[in-house]
Amino acid sequence: MNFMGKVGFAVAASVLTAGSLLGAGSANAASDEWGAMAIDADWANFGRSINYPTRAEAEAAALEECAADGCYVEVTWANGCLALVDNDEFIAWGKGSTRAEAEREAYLALTEGTPQNLLVNVGSSQLAGGRVIDTLCTDNAG
Repeated sequence: MNFMGKVGFAVAASVLTAGSLLGAGSANAASDEWGAMAIDADWANFGRSINYPTRAEAEAAALEECAADGCYVEVTWANGCLALVDNDEFIAWGKGSTRAEAEREAYLALTEGTPQNLLVNVGSSQLAGGRVIDTLCTDNAG
């Protein structure tokens, strides 16, 4: 199933927005590196940015790459990683200070959209039908 054509992701993403807040609200130290992902309401268009010195620059770059009416910033992070996972029904994302943590959070978020996939919670992502689409890490991620 194609990455942008997944139905129902916007609902799952709304649930996930209340998830981890890596980098949110932290002061911008000179060494912070930011990333952002922007999407439109249907997930037909998206843009991602990585390794920007400020949150605002990362968000602006992601919105510019999205390049469609109605794009909005779905998620930002600093000094870490963003992972995208999917199955036949949903796409989910997770953030973490390392690649492994971001992917784990993304798989856990996938269970929010597809409760039958609770096996993910015990580390059996293959049984849940999930796969990693992409993982983006800032250069200074742990």
